[in-house]
Amino acid sequence: MGRKPEGKAEKMFKKFGKNVDSVISDIKESEKVAHLNIDQRVAELNKNRKSLGSHFCNASHNAKSQWEEAKPNFERAGQEFKKALNVFFAHRAYH
Repeated sequence: MGRKPEGKAEKMFKKFGKNVDSVISDIKESEKVAHLNIDQRVAELNKNRKSLGSHFCNASHNAKSQWEEAKPNFERAGQEFKKALNVFFAHRAYH
């Protein structure tokens, strides 16, 4: 006995099955591409994080050294200001 010719329902389900297989294949390919994009973005962000960390560390060190250079000047200015206020208020007390 030979095989009977396909009926309309069989043709429809066969075509539907092929479409489902195609969609599943597309989804798997999209997933691979998405993972590659995510991995690349994560690598880029890690590289930027390291670079920014280095820049921040350098900027912090530079700011600290600049503060150390400026600190004595601020202390002297504060002392001069204090002396000037003392003279001003002492002078006002006599008048």
